[in-house]
Amino acid sequence: MTLNFDNKKIRLFFVSVMIVALYAVFSMTANQGHAQISPLLNDAGATTIALSVQQTSLNLDLDIVTAESEQIRHKVALQRFYEARDNQPYWINDSGVHSRAEAMYKIIDEAWTHGLNPHDYHYVDIYNLLEKNDRQSLADLELLLSDAFVRYAIDLSGKRLEPSALGLEMEGWKVPLNAPDVTHILLAHDFDAALDMVQPKGQTYRALRRELIRLVNQGPGEKEYLLPIEFTGILRPGSGHKAIPKIREYLGLEALKYNNTTYDDNLAAAVIRFQKENGLEADGVIGSNTLEVINRTNMRKIEQVIVNMERLRWVDTNRGDKFVIVNIPSATLWAIEGGRVAFEMPVIVGNPVRQTNLFNAKINGVRLNPDWTVPPTIKKFDILPKLQEDPGYVDDKGMELIQGYGADAVTLDPHSIDWKNISVRDLHSIRMVQVPGDHNPLGRYRVLMPNRHNIYLHDTNHKELFSRSERALSSGCVRMQNPRQMIDFLLKDADNMWDGDAVDSTLATYKKTDIDLNRTVPVSLLYYTTWLDDNGDIVYGNDIYGRDQKLLHLLRNIDGVFIPVHNERYTGARSDAHFSYNQ
Repeated sequence: MTLNFDNKKIRLFFVSVMIVALYAVFSMTANQGHAQISPLLNDAGATTIALSVQQTSLNLDLDIVTAESEQIRHKVALQRFYEARDNQPYWINDSGVHSRAEAMYKIIDEAWTHGLNPHDYHYVDIYNLLEKNDRQSLADLELLLSDAFVRYAIDLSGKRLEPSALGLEMEGWKVPLNAPDVTHILLAHDFDAALDMVQPKGQTYRALRRELIRLVNQGPGEKEYLLPIEFTGILRPGSGHKAIPKIREYLGLEALKYNNTTYDDNLAAAVIRFQKENGLEADGVIGSNTLEVINRTNMRKIEQVIVNMERLRWVDTNRGDKFVIVNIPSATLWAIEGGRVAFEMPVIVGNPVRQTNLFNAKINGVRLNPDWTVPPTIKKFDILPKLQEDPGYVDDKGMELIQGYGADAVTLDPHSIDWKNISVRDLHSIRMVQVPGDHNPLGRYRVLMPNRHNIYLHDTNHKELFSRSERALSSGCVRMQNPRQMIDFLLKDADNMWDGDAVDSTLATYKKTDIDLNRTVPVSLLYYTTWLDDNGDIVYGNDIYGRDQKLLHLLRNIDGVFIPVHNERYTGARSDAHFSYNQ
């Protein structure tokens, strides 16, 4: 390696991977010239910073400064960032530390309010370096702040995990910015504007961030230190149980004299209100689901908020002006048009054994008078046992048994098949198709949204199930309470001939009819266990598929989960110590 110096500038030839140009300030009592810095990576991997300040009055060059620091993740991008700035520093100025460096430290200090871990952004080292003013420390600070901003922006802007780690499809989730994207934003915009461009902005995200701050400020409640309430079976109004006094206490009711163990009307009203606020069936009956939420600690709520903020960052908000969202845990569908909710409706989603998959797709049409081809799982585990008891079951349900396709397809007589000894292969070769009609499980409408899971939105012949608050009841597909509302919403993007009268007349024929849309409509089936109610208040719902803890475990493995301890309340100022760091 050769370094050639003259009185005008330093010329550096990079050995190994050159990472970035840096600046450090040298305080002088004499006239001060222009400063330039360029770092390189030596063979041992340490950051080497070459620094020179031309001091015309003293006519000398400063020595090369070497600094050992944390691993810099985004070396190539930062090298190009500083080259684009003519090797001028971003966080340091002639007076020492620029105000934006203090601002960036504050942002790192508050990264936990996004569910992120400040220690992923050189938190401790940056804090220590801010207290120093020697040229090596300032050079290290410049580099670490740039690297921290890039990593922070990447983490805020999209998924931090591979979807496959959660059993999800790889496609359709928001891809985070890469390091060159981030440095380009920083070059093209001032600091505040650059930060705003990478911050999530959705209403639900902002509400969850405020809730996370509130929960940490609140500190642990007494439930953190008490054994959970336990009992078997269910408690109904009018019944008695020794757990009743503790349930009253947990729900904020005054204790009754003589430690009364009767489930009275006052407690029933509090339970119903609590169930409504937490997305449970508001029937006043305390079963396992209600008891689990009653026992939920403040720390459990904090973890629930963190995993849902993570999920929100996975979803691309640039879906266009018309799209459909289904949240599986709340069993709710929203149709969005022009930035507003066109309508919201209850839906029925897959049960915990036959779960509704999470994915993104495109709606390309609708089907009136759908027939229903029985899925393999339902055919094997639901229909076959009934056929073994009574081969006439398919006739009663209006089903046809079809083998083969097209011109080779033949209709089979159910009484001619030995259902008790049928092989798996032969069963698989038989298609069970239920003809269109009011008795069809798909009802009269189906939304066409091709996907590899064969999951779709449809009508149902069991409308009574929508009266339930907990609606994880289907075999995977999503049943709509008001399918006609959805069909009319979608058909605005079909040919003009498909008005309400045309739909009604087609339905009356009971003939399967597909209608193509002129443009596709995005649809996302998502999984949020916290959401906003109609008043904008946060609902802590049930984790119906047990996905929260799996995601939390993965986040702990990649970055740790960082939560300030309860005696260091969030104030927006530096919180230098006393943090709980869960790895």
